[in-house]
Amino acid sequence: MKLEAKSIKFLSTADEQSFFDRLNALSCVNDVFGQGFSIIIDTDKSPDDKELRELIALFYRYNVDMKQLRVFLSKSNRIWFKHNRQSYWYKKVFGNR
Repeated sequence: MKLEAKSIKFLSTADEQSFFDRLNALSCVNDVFGQGFSIIIDTDKSPDDKELRELIALFYRYNVDMKQLRVFLSKSNRIWFKHNRQSYWYKKVFGNR
């Protein structure tokens, strides 16, 4: 699964390094590379709950389109990921469903 982070604005070199370090620390992330004005995040498996929460936080923090995280919805995370309508990510991932 390839996720795309378009036109991210980093506030400093350390901010940029932190973004890449946090992504590369996730076992679900196979590769991270630039392509034009986008950063491609290649995942080779579904993230566990802890990793999905980290992806949610990173995408929220860096204003990456969060709708693409819907692909990680599963029976095991449905209760906290989708059925938690008060969560800070709900509308950005699932809209007003």
